[in-house]
Amino acid sequence: MMKFLADENIPLETVTNLRKNGIDIHSVIDRKVGMNDDDVLSLSNKEKRILVTYDKDFGELIFKRKERCEGIILLRIHPQTPRYTTQILEKILTMNINFTKSFSVVEINRVRVIPLDY
Repeated sequence: MMKFLADENIPLETVTNLRKNGIDIHSVIDRKVGMNDDDVLSLSNKEKRILVTYDKDFGELIFKRKERCEGIILLRIHPQTPRYTTQILEKILTMNINFTKSFSVVEINRVRVIPLDY
């Protein structure tokens, strides 16, 4: 079963709703507010959780700096309201998609999963 870590930009309301629906997700906010991206990635790896974020900077960490990760789900959706974010995540996290060791980009009508080779 996959486990997830929500970046600070994912609303706590979304995290709470996903938990109620049986998804194993924690929030960075529960740990420490204001963590830098390197520390968030490190926490994600340490806890073996796939990071869920709106922050495109994680792409640079993974593809340019070649940082290892458990997996990243980058949300490229609008609007970014808690309700809409919850609906999108409920839909994709319950699909039969393996987000482990991949960089995934979620858009309105598609999910691109890029396997990471290490």
